[in-house]
Amino acid sequence: MRALQGKAQESGSDEELAAVAKAIAVVFLRYDMLIGFSVQERTILTRDRLAVQLDGELCVADVSVHASPDFYATPVLSEGIAQTIIDLLEAHPGAGELLRGSTFARTFH
Repeated sequence: MRALQGKAQESGSDEELAAVAKAIAVVFLRYDMLIGFSVQERTILTRDRLAVQLDGELCVADVSVHASPDFYATPVLSEGIAQTIIDLLEAHPGAGELLRGSTFARTFH
């Protein structure tokens, strides 16, 4: 989240930062098996990293879940993450710049 705070300071978008933080928290609350994911530009991704395209250039990628014999990162999981981010982008278009190139991981305490 520190990287996002730096991006927000550059663009002066505290509202977008708060919206991104809330949306990411919702994703991790909704999917307890989720370890992490990233939001990347489609042009830099290989096929094995791409999960779901968000808009013309941004994609959810690198979806990682807790290892389990009966569960792996499914398209349904990736699409759920993507839908939360799409909703965020519709409500806060400036959030796209905060998300671009960011990786999000669950915090363990």
